[in-house]
This record gives sequence, structure tokens and C-alpha cells, in this order.
Amino acid sequence: MTVDLEKSLISYIWDLLTEDTALKVLMGGTVRCYLDWAKTDAEFPYLVHRLDIHRHSGTHVVQRATHFIDIWSDSPNANEALAIRERLVQLLDERIFNTADVSRVHIEFFSSGSIPEVEQGIWHRATIWEWILRRDSEAAAIEGR
Repeated sequence: MTVDLEKSLISYIWDLLTEDTALKVLMGGTVRCYLDWAKTDAEFPYLVHRLDIHRHSGTHVVQRATHFIDIWSDSPNANEALAIRERLVQLLDERIFNTADVSRVHIEFFSSGSIPEVEQGIWHRATIWEWILRRDSEAAAIEGR
């Protein structure tokens, strides 16, 4: 068991998104996915994601997290960004998974919206996902007391 649950979760999502064949097709053959911030002059379309794990005081085995995934597209209309969003919903909504550090991670689609950009033809869609997860490392520590 590793000790970095955030790294474990981000790695799981990274692999899921970047290895999905349908998402690759929608994104021109490669799923470009960036953590927190895209590189300068990133090739469109691309995804930027961020995971915020909500920590409460005391010991909490079950926690919540919020996952933000932004879709960026440069196209004549919003169709490309909307198709990518649809595939994200197919991949992630109601997904349940485990990693070495967490179990019973449950993802639910929370919201989606358009963010206006100054430059014509740049489409920016923001999605928000709510997660519930069980911190196995904390559970083992509590059970061992």
C-alpha cells in the first residue's frame, strides 16, 4: 500500500482518460490531459483537471472530494467540446473503483457549463464531479488500535 492517496486517485483517472479509445477518437488520436494548468500553446482539444480532497478535523475514514475537468476546444462550434463532455459522462458518472490506497470510490456527475472565452472559436466547458471515497490507510490504522 502506498501512502499518497491523491497520487493514487489522479493516476487512476489519468490512465482511464488517456487510454480510452473513444475519447482518443474525439480528441484527434491523443487525449491531452493536464493536471491543474495546461502548458503554453497546448494543442487543442485538451483537458485540464484538478482534484480537491475535503479533509475534516479528526479521523474520517470516508471522505469527499471534488474533481474539476475542463474541456478546451478550438473549433467552429461547440460540437467537439460537447461530444467530449458526453464521453466523460459515459466514462465517469456513477463509476465505482478501487486503488491501492482507497476503496469504494464513487463518482457522480455534479454540473457542467460553458465558460465564455475572449477569442472566437475557443470553447471552454467546465465539469464538476463529486467523489466519495474510503481511506484504506486510515481505516487500517483505526482498526489496529
